[in-house]
Amino acid sequence: MLTDLYELIRRHERKGDFTHAVVTEEMLREGGKKLGIKIPEEYQSFLKEFGHGGIGGIEVIGIGKNGKMMFEKETLKYRLYGLPNELIVIENCDEWLYCINSDDGKVVVWSKGDNNGYTKGFDNFEAYLYARINDMLENM
Repeated sequence: MLTDLYELIRRHERKGDFTHAVVTEEMLREGGKKLGIKIPEEYQSFLKEFGHGGIGGIEVIGIGKNGKMMFEKETLKYRLYGLPNELIVIENCDEWLYCINSDDGKVVVWSKGDNNGYTKGFDNFEAYLYARINDMLENM
């Protein structure tokens, strides 16, 4: 449940970890329209709650304090390298990207030159973020 995830984040969040940008439905509709997709609800909820950022070195790409939709910019950039149109970039790990599939809400792993598509990662955004945060907490 997203409530539990958000409580976990708040317990470990430090000042400046997230932008806490003001995110409107209109902004999200416009971002989805520019990408030609529908942004999955769980990711929309995260964007509205936290904007952009993360804890412990995890940086979920979202929306900046100035309202700039960084997920849109990153997604369009990686489409030039073959990122499938149904994917939205949500975290850049240098060698690969975590992306949310706009068709089914699953989080997948994709890398440049991956001609075989992408690798399944997590069943949904919540499972992805829980796993990433828990890995970070275990390694602290």
